[in-house]
Amino acid sequence: MVAGNKKLTDYEKYIRTEELLGLQKNEEEQCCSDELTFQTIHQIAELHFKLVIQYMNLAKDFMETSEIGKATAQLRRVDLHLKHLPEVFNMVKVISPSDYHIIRLSLGQGSGQDSPGFNDILKLGPTLWAPFELLLKERGLTVLELLKNGESHFPLFELMQELISVDESFQTFRYNHLQLVRRMIGLQTQSLKGVPAQMLERGIKFEFYPELWKGICELTDLTGSSYGAKPLDE
Repeated sequence: MVAGNKKLTDYEKYIRTEELLGLQKNEEEQCCSDELTFQTIHQIAELHFKLVIQYMNLAKDFMETSEIGKATAQLRRVDLHLKHLPEVFNMVKVISPSDYHIIRLSLGQGSGQDSPGFNDILKLGPTLWAPFELLLKERGLTVLELLKNGESHFPLFELMQELISVDESFQTFRYNHLQLVRRMIGLQTQSLKGVPAQMLERGIKFEFYPELWKGICELTDLTGSSYGAKPLDE
């Protein structure tokens, strides 16, 4: 394959840079210069989502075959991407609010709510609970017991900690995205799809693994550290 008179390198062929860099609007098509920024950042985010989905599916497969260490390793990858995504979207902030609205109007009826990657993660995340719960049952454990005796079941305890981290990081990502929306378009408004932007606030409270968060509360109540703490001796 030749680009003009230039022969493509093996790197360009393997990464498919011609196709990749041709996926954005050219200068003549752009509604403003920052449309390239907007489009590229959201394409980058979709690639992160694609990797998160792959790693979540692998983690689920490994849990189903009781390969706990491998499942934990995949969840660490998920967590790494989820922690990085807020910084990816922070690059949108270089766009002025007025130009941002010009770009949004050029989306037609498009909206971030339609992101296929994000919506797939919303559906996929909770499905990791069933194979984890089965691992607990096979060992005669509850979440509370695993929290109390993590050292005795350390590989499974580490897996649980990664599930909690993934859930926490996804909630943090959604909070950061809400703050981005607040900064760029405000919350007392309607999105392009006619849905109040304030609905994003509800999404922050969504949990993949409510049973794990409940277990943490149960441990706190069990140890009595919530109430009735005694002052230290002088």
